[in-house]
Amino acid sequence: MAASKLPDFGGKLVLFYTANAPRGIQDGVLMEFVNFADFNGKLFLTGRIPSVDEAGTDWVSNLQAGISWEDVTHYLVFDSREDYLARMGVAKPPLLRRLFG
Repeated sequence: MAASKLPDFGGKLVLFYTANAPRGIQDGVLMEFVNFADFNGKLFLTGRIPSVDEAGTDWVSNLQAGISWEDVTHYLVFDSREDYLARMGVAKPPLLRRLFG
């Protein structure tokens, strides 16, 4: 695919879903600072896994990551971290979770 036809993910958080996703990423891979990179003729999306867990316990937070563009079947683009958190309900946990922790 020509570089001019590739999406621009600059400044966004992007949730990628891949075909035949292995266990652990079947719910998608969230990345920020996403760029396209060519590795031996194969196009990859590279970026960083953001820390969006309030407790900061996500073991892959702030690690560099890469996904084959060819394997991406669907993606969601969030305007910002705040947009992602608001939409995922992390910014305001459900009532029962707030009451009972």
